[in-house]
Amino acid sequence: MSNPKHIGEILKSKAAQLLNLYAAKRRLTSTYESFTSSQLNSRAGYQISTPPVGLDISGLLKKKLMFPLSVRDSIDHFKKRHQLDLIQDALLSTLPFYPNATQTHLGEVVRTVVDEKTGCYINEFHVVPQMEIPESGRKHVVFIHGYGAGLGFFIKNIEEITKRKPNWDIHAIDLPGYGCSSRPDFPYQVDFSNYKKIENWFAEKLERWFDVRGLNQLDTVVIAHSMGAYLSCVVNIRRPDLFNKLLLVSPAGIYHSAKDTVVSTAPDWFQKLWNQNISPFSLVRLAGPLGSKLVSGWSNRRFSKDNSLLGPQEQKLMHQYTYAIFNAKGSGEYMLNYFLAPGGVPRHPMLQRIRKLRCDTVWMYGSHDWMDKAGGFKACQKLKTLHHLNGEPLSATCHVIEHSGHHIYLDNFKEFNNLVIRELEAFEKSALQLSSLRQNAIS
Repeated sequence: MSNPKHIGEILKSKAAQLLNLYAAKRRLTSTYESFTSSQLNSRAGYQISTPPVGLDISGLLKKKLMFPLSVRDSIDHFKKRHQLDLIQDALLSTLPFYPNATQTHLGEVVRTVVDEKTGCYINEFHVVPQMEIPESGRKHVVFIHGYGAGLGFFIKNIEEITKRKPNWDIHAIDLPGYGCSSRPDFPYQVDFSNYKKIENWFAEKLERWFDVRGLNQLDTVVIAHSMGAYLSCVVNIRRPDLFNKLLLVSPAGIYHSAKDTVVSTAPDWFQKLWNQNISPFSLVRLAGPLGSKLVSGWSNRRFSKDNSLLGPQEQKLMHQYTYAIFNAKGSGEYMLNYFLAPGGVPRHPMLQRIRKLRCDTVWMYGSHDWMDKAGGFKACQKLKTLHHLNGEPLSATCHVIEHSGHHIYLDNFKEFNNLVIRELEAFEKSALQLSSLRQNAIS
């Protein structure tokens, strides 16, 4: 197994080969996702994401905005790359209740130690209702991001939920080894076949966070994207007492009906780098002062959409935030090859363990999602059958949200937020009924 600590030497030795491959095949690997044309990509710059298998560079080279950030700005971002906390604050400051509270809400950054021996902590943005709410009546929604991302990606969801469900506490967290959470040394020595050790490396820290923050299944809903959804399944299987409802947003690692086809479309050199667990973010770090310019090729296509997703200032702040978390010390990102094959194909499909989930589940996919929707529908059918046979009062539903891809929460945040609100209201109703039953049982 290659040690990612020596990634620089490995990549430099590959540089000449890669340049030749680019010229010959005219293809380029993305730093996290590839992008393709579709009916949703008609707005300048913006593109829906597709599987990470490489793409034709010839069309991109004709576009002036391939890497739109100026060299001057890229160098400036490089100089500030270690100021990650300040960069996060600048992005969160676009929300009305941070850093100063409003009459209805207070936003605060919280760091919760989840490993006393190492000092490992989880970074969190917590939005606290300012109204008086009995402790027994408080409800919590937890946002967990996907691979390579951070809590800042949920700003369009956080603001809307505070408006429509002002009595809920919102917790957006960075996974261990991501974002502004601590970035401990990754357990590189674990063999790829022993993937459950890596699952536990994340799950133990997440479970500790839930415990320290006092969250439990009676009052907590989790909304998790991509690899965050996969890890949330692992947590629920291990600790079903922590939350009672899970919204899986374009979940990774569930199932793939065209595994061989997807893997075969990736160039051989791309598969070799992937299988050696060479992180795509190493390219950003190796680019030095030009790293932010390189990332702008991704962020422009991800966040632009004629300013209908994010305003111009939000786009600038989101780009700098994205570059900073991509460029920070590699840690949690090295989980990728343990769970996914090239193209995002599951190595150990969660569908095989789905019967062990002990919570209500809501499966969400974009209409142009590169994640296999069949996995969600198959999971729902399995869970419904099991719940019926076991007499369990648990539910499983699957939804497809129009005009969106893998990043549903941003591509079509209005419809996404509407669905989230409906699910939170359903949770409130269910919790009220359960409380009433318990009161009657006591009396």
